[in-house]
Amino acid sequence: MIKRYALLVLIALSVWCCKKGTTTIDGEEIKPVVKPDSAGITSAVIQAKNNTGKIAADVTCTISGTDITALVPDRMLVKKLALTFTTRTANTTVKVGDTTQVSGVTITDYTKPVILNVTSATGDVKTYTVKFKVFTGLPVLYITSASAISSKDNYVKGSVIIDANQGFTQEVNSMTMQIKGHGNSTWALPEFKKKPYKIKFDSKIMMLGMAAAKDWILLANYDDKTLMRNYLALQLGKRLGADFTPDCRFVEVVLNGEFVGNYLLTTSVEVNSNRVAIKELSDKNTSDSEITGGYLVELDQKLDGASWFRTTKNLPFVVKSPDAPTAKQLDYIHNYFQAAEDALFSADFKDPDKGYAKYINPDSFITWYFTNEIFENDARDFSSIFYYKDRDGKLNMGPIWDFDLSAGNINYTPAQNPTGIWFIRDATWMIRLAQDPTYDLKVRAKWAQIREKEVKQIFTDIDQTAAYLKLSQQENFKKWPILDQYVWPNAVWLGTYDKEVAYMKDFLQQRINWMDANMGSW
Repeated sequence: MIKRYALLVLIALSVWCCKKGTTTIDGEEIKPVVKPDSAGITSAVIQAKNNTGKIAADVTCTISGTDITALVPDRMLVKKLALTFTTRTANTTVKVGDTTQVSGVTITDYTKPVILNVTSATGDVKTYTVKFKVFTGLPVLYITSASAISSKDNYVKGSVIIDANQGFTQEVNSMTMQIKGHGNSTWALPEFKKKPYKIKFDSKIMMLGMAAAKDWILLANYDDKTLMRNYLALQLGKRLGADFTPDCRFVEVVLNGEFVGNYLLTTSVEVNSNRVAIKELSDKNTSDSEITGGYLVELDQKLDGASWFRTTKNLPFVVKSPDAPTAKQLDYIHNYFQAAEDALFSADFKDPDKGYAKYINPDSFITWYFTNEIFENDARDFSSIFYYKDRDGKLNMGPIWDFDLSAGNINYTPAQNPTGIWFIRDATWMIRLAQDPTYDLKVRAKWAQIREKEVKQIFTDIDQTAAYLKLSQQENFKKWPILDQYVWPNAVWLGTYDKEVAYMKDFLQQRINWMDANMGSW
């Protein structure tokens, strides 16, 4: 009985040692024998000869663990390909579902990730996930328009096919839509050869994992040679909690069969449950309580809209939503803005009950402020400065918008210098708010809160985005060779993409350092 017990203990110890991965003989460590991976795939190639008319040259896949990946330089729309592969051992079976894959012969649709089930002759099984991306690896929008897109006022009919390129969720890939030009100087100036666009669907559509809506914007970023100022600012806005910051995705755009460059696909600035989520006003909302909101209003010196007003400080505001306010609604929002301005510039402006705090939400203003001041954006009393007021609510700022002329990418305002001034603070309303000690304390407290994490993250964002756009920016500037050319209103034009990114990064570092040093005198 004792011998039997001892034998069981010895067996248990042996098993435990095996589980730990080692055992010893006379004190010397003996490692267990590792069984060969008989079901492995050792190479995978997309060969041009087996995919005639689809790719121009062979593409070697990367095998990492159980992932097989490839980037096909061609802009193919349909990824039905034959994969040439070799296996570790002979008589190995490779299947996709129930379909046996014959190397270099079987055509498989790789639009979405494909699971390869590999079984060796000895019964070993291994599963691989195959992901093929095309062109630069970014999502690709294939847009077809019924006629030339020649106006930012009139839509033309068209369609779009969306290749998410295995980067984002896309439930519907092909749909009809309307398209027109977008922007002001970016659309109107003839030297801006790469044009921005606005897309409108008949119903709400989810785009690349972004919440569904009818309206979408394709920003060209033509005068921003980093292609990323808008993206970086929107990322910062989200981290800071700026109100209703738009979502965005980098995409490649093929228009009527022609590659037209890298674009930033963004949600539009509009009242919508997935955009600026406030009450929508209709002409039937006429009671005194209903007309208190919601409104989306833009400070816009261009007066780009049918319904607008000026305050006594000569600030022009355009009502963006509702599209056609009734006379009573327009009077209400005009009077509310004027009352807020009067309170702000009154002798009692610091009073929490009589002053500006009766009309505006300071926290919303401060978050909007920092996103624009850090980037020293061209957003001082000119345009793309949005406010919203929900029903029975106070006035708030947002969404943030339009950062292509920021971070030193401008040559006609003091904002071309990263140090020396509080650029956004000196706007008409902002400079008055800064004179309130309570508001001043809130600003300094916000800076202390965001400085070491959210603000520092900008520089990680720059490095990661530059790496992500490496192939895309190369293709973009092949199409638009402007890296060594002045494009209005560039402060510099440095000849290479890397130098443009380094210039922007240095500008922002100087800007943030200056804000650090001068926050005490804000």
